Amino acid sequence: MAVVVGLTGLTGCASSSSSHGDDRTAGRVVDDNKVTAQVKTGLNTEPVYKFNEVDVRTFAGVVQLSGFVNSEDQKRRTGEIAQQTPGVAQVVNNITLKPQAGPPPTGREYTNGVQKIDAPYYNPNTNTAAPVR
Repeated sequence: MAVVVGLTGLTGCASSSSSHGDDRTAGRVVDDNKVTAQVKTGLNTEPVYKFNEVDVRTFAGVVQLSGFVNSEDQKRRTGEIAQQTPGVAQVVNNITLKPQAGPPPTGREYTNGVQKIDAPYYNPNTNTAAPVR
């Protein structure tokens, strides 16, 4: 009877960790949390770039970077910082570049947020049509 109770207790422990879909040991979870914190510190202390919109996650030594940066150089640098962190086995760099400022997707011109059009508009004060410039 004691053997059955003991095996039931062990089975319960084993299934509780896998029921969350996380096969890591408690030590591995602690190590991954430490790696995540170190990568974030490395990104926050980078003297050239600011990485305010980068998220870091670690699972079994694999660091996943996600979020947004302004340039391909910044994306590359985040990967370098993560890879140089002790305990990192691999880096998955899923960072996306922010769209650059330029003409709107419609190709229409805007001045101070107002669309520039060459078509005349009706002015009710003068009862005439005048071009908008």
